[in-house]
Amino acid sequence: MLKSSPSGTEVALRKKQRRALAAAGMGTVVEFFDYASYSYLATTIASVFFPQADKTAALIQTFAIFALSFAMRPIGGLFWGHYGDRIGRRKSLILTIAGMGMATLAIGILPGYATIGIGAPLLLVIIRLLQSFFTAGQYSGAAVLVGEFAPPRKRGRYVSVVPLGSATGFMLASALTSWLHGALGVDDMLAWGWRLPFLVGGILTLIALGIRQSLEETPDFAQLQEAHAVSEAPIKTLMARHWRVIVALLMVISVNHAGYYIILSYMATYFEVQMDMPSAQAGAITTIALIAYLPLLYVFSAASDRFGRRPILLAGSVLLLLFSYPLFLALPHGGFAVALVVQLLMATFLALNDSTFGAFFIEAFPTDIRYSGFALPFNIGAALFGGASPLFAEWLIGLTGNELVPAFIMMGVAALSLPALLTSRETAPRLVHPARAG
Repeated sequence: MLKSSPSGTEVALRKKQRRALAAAGMGTVVEFFDYASYSYLATTIASVFFPQADKTAALIQTFAIFALSFAMRPIGGLFWGHYGDRIGRRKSLILTIAGMGMATLAIGILPGYATIGIGAPLLLVIIRLLQSFFTAGQYSGAAVLVGEFAPPRKRGRYVSVVPLGSATGFMLASALTSWLHGALGVDDMLAWGWRLPFLVGGILTLIALGIRQSLEETPDFAQLQEAHAVSEAPIKTLMARHWRVIVALLMVISVNHAGYYIILSYMATYFEVQMDMPSAQAGAITTIALIAYLPLLYVFSAASDRFGRRPILLAGSVLLLLFSYPLFLALPHGGFAVALVVQLLMATFLALNDSTFGAFFIEAFPTDIRYSGFALPFNIGAALFGGASPLFAEWLIGLTGNELVPAFIMMGVAALSLPALLTSRETAPRLVHPARAG
């Protein structure tokens, strides 16, 4: 039996869906390309922006700026969540990508400590605070945009374009910084090489901005506008009626944020500093792991559409809790090969969470407060567990001399997420009983 050709309405919808996927994915590439570039270049940035009398202190100060910038994330989450639920997804995403791009370019042209002294790290702090403010609306808005265009039973797969974008941003940053470390000498990296990733990030921003300007509003939000049902005070409604959900999602997102900035970001510095591995090799391990990470995100997101969000999220937390310690314990007993295997396994465990939490968050809230509901726990979690994790790990290793600190951090957040996951309801439409679907 021949299939009927799609109607004009179906063709138009598919075109809008593809445009939403491109806009969400590209914007998230830009977001995480910058964050990853900063982290992968941490030792170089420490030399450029701080005095070198104490290199350990300079590195800690570099990670402290990274962590401090995340303090702006909850404020930005409140602002962009409110704006996205009141004015719309499209306008929010255009503004956030423009602000992020300007901040990324500013870092790329910022003078170093040798040129303007203490003004260099102070300006770096200000720029990263502004960048985090705009970033606070980017990931949550991109996920909501795609989720509201997606067919409900394929929402996990559609929303996976957002973590795919973030992992691609990490991978591109890792590949570029690894190549720069290998192609340029230390002097050239300090003089100008470190600026290139941030300038490239500015160019990528222009591409993402062009895509987003061609977007239309999501069908779900457009229906709210037509029905005059847009929330007047989404944050107030969210906190009054859904605060328990916010707390649960904050516990779930702890795994993602700590994992991203420990497993996919800080580990390059860990291999370089704690294992005395050349920068190019440390970066190569992260790049290989990220290449493997990308297909896992789609596979696990598809599994969440079929089997539910909770089983996939639970599997990630349990595996991190059980295996983080023995995997890190193996690192001192091998070189490149052992480090690569450890990184690949840890990335696989993280992918179970990263692939699935976006759809889980979207399905936890009604349309009128969805942007706020996603943005608030996501950005509070980023402030508590994301940017602070590399700083906390580096500080604790220096304080205790225990190189297993990153494993303990991952075990801690995995344990924190379990009560929330065990007590949360399933949200995948395929598995939700009709009476509970609302």
